[in-house]
Amino acid sequence: MSPALCLIAMLALLPATPAPQSADAPAVLWPAAQEQQQGQRIWDALQMQALVPTLQQEARSGAAQLVEEGLMSAGPPPWPEIVARIHDPARLGPMFRDALGRAAQQADPALLERALAFYETGPGLRLAALEHSAREAMLDPEVEDAARLAFQRADETDEPRARLIRRLIDEADLVAPNVATGMNTSIAFSQGFAEGGGFDMAPTPDEMLAEAWGQEDVLAIEAESWMQAFLMLAYSPLSDAEIEAYIDFAVAPEGLLLADLLFNGFDEVFVQTSREMGLAAALRDEGQRL
Repeated sequence: MSPALCLIAMLALLPATPAPQSADAPAVLWPAAQEQQQGQRIWDALQMQALVPTLQQEARSGAAQLVEEGLMSAGPPPWPEIVARIHDPARLGPMFRDALGRAAQQADPALLERALAFYETGPGLRLAALEHSAREAMLDPEVEDAARLAFQRADETDEPRARLIRRLIDEADLVAPNVATGMNTSIAFSQGFAEGGGFDMAPTPDEMLAEAWGQEDVLAIEAESWMQAFLMLAYSPLSDAEIEAYIDFAVAPEGLLLADLLFNGFDEVFVQTSREMGLAAALRDEGQRL
């Protein structure tokens, strides 16, 4: 669930859900210091410092897989190391905090306060820790496979836990924003690759857009499957009643607002890093040709 963007209209493939506003709550424009403070508060409330090293490892693993499949040359320099540097936690952290602070400017302050209280002093304190631990554990392919199998078996026998996870994914609309980010990052990579002269004949913006839309169904299937496994693993210590309570929060205005802020933040950061990877890939290939 990441910058200066070219062709910004093209990147808005699927509209982001507007942050819920109360009927009489105007958008608040904050000074830079307050924006940074709010971004830091969201970052701390969701314990995101624990997430960024995992994001780097996910990116490195994905890069290594591309090399193994022959879709990216091994180097030098090694492609996984280039990707790891782009996703350096010391760099991603400030990027995320800044993105979250900007997104929070448009939020209803009262709703945002309730959402953050859920994570700072309420059940979200434990939920965030469980989610980060599960995501780190799923870096191991065997753990991910086991989590996928656990959900599949629970779903086939119509167990309450599988129904709750499906309900959370559907009612909180967790798949569509992930698909949108996947499509946006695909375009951003192509833009960076074109900027670096990587194409013999660079695709047009319309062609990049069409290629991204062509991935929509595959992205949706994989996003839903991964999320089912992830939630099955992350929430395994919770009772069904605790998951029910979390669903109530997730579909409430404050929960939807916070989810929207996070998806916007992830989209902004990942679009930027994907564009940088495309540029790095093009320049690397050019250097190897020379």
